[in-house]
Amino acid sequence: MFNPLAKDPNSLSDDELQETISGLQKKYLIASRTPNQSVLFQLQNSLTMYSEEQRKRSSDKLREQQSKDDGNNLGELINVQ
Repeated sequence: MFNPLAKDPNSLSDDELQETISGLQKKYLIASRTPNQSVLFQLQNSLTMYSEEQRKRSSDKLREQQSKDDGNNLGELINVQ
């Protein structure tokens, strides 16, 4: 985890994670209008942390779906004679 003061992304549901990312993106947009680069840096670190967790979850779901599909052979659906 990059930011010890941020919520642990593992404890959030998928919807909460998406809401957190959306909120941070809005805050980043607002902060980008100010000259304070340290705030932008902290927001970017938090965005990266939550986005990586979202990417990891998506990747895990995809792998899980592919492993389920491996058991279903699609070759039987096409009858080539």
